[in-house]
Amino acid sequence: MTPVHKNKSGLAAMVALLCGMLIPAGLQAQAQREVKHPSLGDGTIQGRLAVLEEYYQYPPGSKAIDSSYWDYLHPWNVEIQPKAMISQDTLNQIATLRLAGVGNDAIANQLHSQLQASPFLAQFDMNKTILAGTDDQLQARLTITSRRGSDPSPAIHVKSAELIGSPEFGSPNLGGVPFSCDTTGPACTFVWQAPSAEKKYWGALTLRVTLTVDGSKDSFVVGQGFYSSPMVAGKFTGKFQERLENGSLVVDAGVEVQRHMACFVRANLYSAGDGTPLQHVERRMLVDPSMKTISLTFFGKIFRDYGDQGAFRVQDLQAACQNLPYPAEWFIDQAAHEAEWREFQKNAPATHEPRRIYFGYDTHSFTTRSYTLSAFSDAEWQSPEKTQILEAHRKLAAQTK
Repeated sequence: MTPVHKNKSGLAAMVALLCGMLIPAGLQAQAQREVKHPSLGDGTIQGRLAVLEEYYQYPPGSKAIDSSYWDYLHPWNVEIQPKAMISQDTLNQIATLRLAGVGNDAIANQLHSQLQASPFLAQFDMNKTILAGTDDQLQARLTITSRRGSDPSPAIHVKSAELIGSPEFGSPNLGGVPFSCDTTGPACTFVWQAPSAEKKYWGALTLRVTLTVDGSKDSFVVGQGFYSSPMVAGKFTGKFQERLENGSLVVDAGVEVQRHMACFVRANLYSAGDGTPLQHVERRMLVDPSMKTISLTFFGKIFRDYGDQGAFRVQDLQAACQNLPYPAEWFIDQAAHEAEWREFQKNAPATHEPRRIYFGYDTHSFTTRSYTLSAFSDAEWQSPEKTQILEAHRKLAAQTK
């Protein structure tokens, strides 16, 4: 887990966090199945070549995984760390200093003792930190603990729970959030889903809770960010077909697409027998209303390298699409459209909207038939790009021997 830094630099980061949305890194767990991670090399050209030769065995976007890949296995969530609770008075001072143009480092210096003195920690346990569609629901359980582990957890009393809108729309107050609290305990649960697909419910939202704690005269404010995409770019239909193509397993996932967009489409492959995670695939692609399926290719050599056979299950489908003020094709092939993009930037429209729109959340999964290991190819991935890159590094490596 990320350590808590008790220095002025860490306090400046805390100040920045109080004014924004927290998106901490995913926590990786220990795994029984161990995937071979590529080396970082030894800093030499020869070492760099060895790293590239290993990396380019599989196509970009195809990866062998195990249960340590927390972020891949929880595509709708991020791991959240406990945060120090800051009193309402201290938050008011921070707001006043920021309005006066004082930077985060200077605020941390000025309020060093107050930021250090917080006696309580707040922990949000979220069922997800990305919502997609108006049927998707957030459930957030807030628990307060004493910073001194030997002290009992205090009872809390929520004064208000509000939803704050995305900064792109001026961070409006979107109203109250329903909640229920333990009768005498240190925890409360908050539930919310977008009441409509209106733009005001779109983007980086913040659940802001004002509360008191038994044994303290102060009021505290704690916040937790999440991303909401009430309008969706499309959906997966739950219809699947499977096939073998060039020694790889291809699963065609049915889709209904709302508009022409550039998207990142992701999915995971598991063993159907014991649920072991095996592969992650990600495609950077254009989607269009004319499409009926999106093909997900699980690379043959990964099966062969790790001895994976039998029946498999595809799940954790997600499509995150880019809300762009320019054609989606420019995003997909930036090199080909660099001149057009630079010209566009000279007179870019003054639009301020969140950058992501998701396909609607679902729990669709698909179990394949059983495959023997010999059904998959042991051949490495090949492409002109790979050949060009490796040949260039091999020439450099030969020159430096």
